[in-house]
Amino acid sequence: MKKSIYLIIVIVMSLAMCSCQISNNENIETKSEDYTTEFIKKLERVSVLINSPEKLQDEYKMRNWYADHMILTDNETMISLYKIKVKTHLYNLATEGDLVLNEYDLTDLYLNKSPKQEAFEDFYNWYLYGEKPGAMSGSEIYDIYVEGITTGYILYRESNGHEFKDKDILYLTAEDELELEQWIKENPDYDTASEDYCYNSYLKLLGVENLPEVATEGERIYTFY
Repeated sequence: MKKSIYLIIVIVMSLAMCSCQISNNENIETKSEDYTTEFIKKLERVSVLINSPEKLQDEYKMRNWYADHMILTDNETMISLYKIKVKTHLYNLATEGDLVLNEYDLTDLYLNKSPKQEAFEDFYNWYLYGEKPGAMSGSEIYDIYVEGITTGYILYRESNGHEFKDKDILYLTAEDELELEQWIKENPDYDTASEDYCYNSYLKLLGVENLPEVATEGERIYTFY
């Protein structure tokens, strides 16, 4: 009789342990799913996802924001690496940081095993809210960048008689734009800056001081990061 009771107790305890193990595994899986879902949402909030790519016309698939992309492992989520490169570059300019998020980094972040998790969170918060209260958000800085570098591209064409890299601006890679940015830093147009808010703000982001109201041609001062 005692042996039977003991056997029943052992069976009940074994079932309870199995139940706890299953519950723990389910909790781990749920947490993993929650993290993955939230990470995708964060990518969407920083506007680097390519939504409904199957609906895009071939013309759009040739543009820089689509041509340089990746697809997350075990997921159909498509990320514009072009936008990631540009936006992290702007983040580094604004915060004096050194963040790089390549295809491997984004895959590790998606799998929740990246040493850059905290750095990504900083970038994410900067893009949505800015570096500090009252500062422009990364989203606002990106809008200024788009307008500013477009103006710089036009000025380059006017100065050199041809398009930068002989490409339409829509097809410049993120690396091409870094080279164009260097030309803009070395050839600031203060007359244009005095009339173009975005171009002027872009020059300031690049560390170029614009003083058109007081500086003469020989006195204009600019510095670089």
